[in-house]
Amino acid sequence: MIELRELSVTYGSTTALHPLDLTLYEGVTGLFGPNGAGKSTLLRVLAGLLRPATGTALLGSSEIRSSDESIRRRIGYSGHNSGLYGRLSVIENLRLFAELYGAPAARAPAVLEQLDMTDRSHTLVGDLSAGLKRRVSVARAILHEPDVLLLDEPYANLDDDASGRVSDTIKSWRAAGRAAIIATHGAKRVKAFADAGIIVQHGRVVSYRRRTATGTSDRLDDRETKGHRPDHRETYGDRGEDN
Repeated sequence: MIELRELSVTYGSTTALHPLDLTLYEGVTGLFGPNGAGKSTLLRVLAGLLRPATGTALLGSSEIRSSDESIRRRIGYSGHNSGLYGRLSVIENLRLFAELYGAPAARAPAVLEQLDMTDRSHTLVGDLSAGLKRRVSVARAILHEPDVLLLDEPYANLDDDASGRVSDTIKSWRAAGRAAIIATHGAKRVKAFADAGIIVQHGRVVSYRRRTATGTSDRLDDRETKGHRPDHRETYGDRGEDN
């Protein structure tokens, strides 16, 4: 569904992402790795917000570019910056973005209800805590029911109940032909419902595992990425630490 071809990103003399050939399929993919690994950079490229130094990112047969509005309308993105207007209320923000993306106005209160934010509808975004802003940012990303959902640390500053609401909202959005890539340090939470997992270190993909149902158990297919052979001893879902 999403294909990366020889894609790399550099900041001056620093390589943030080394040349990468990768296919991302429909379903939910967890993106794991330490700070500075390249997770956020990859999501920004996929959102059309950052131009790669080399290579291309394709959604279907179309290149993902910031200038292609038809492609960007198919993508929902929530990054470290909430992308919200602090002087507008929560519901005003979502109604504005619904109009921009051509989504029905009724989607705004519906998504807020999913995220248990209805009681904050008329609160100014600038008055919200970091965790509440995070939830509204997820609501904005998912509002227009995009084909591709890109979430960067959607569980940051959230308690268990709020994190569960975010996971349930993602699972409710999930459907055939849709793909989500979720970058998070809370690996265990995403692995509970993800279809695949990618580990990034120092700008390189070091492991990519996809889950396939075989009878009563799950098996994971090893996928090789250019220049690296994943550790075949590792089993996706077994890692004890949160990446």
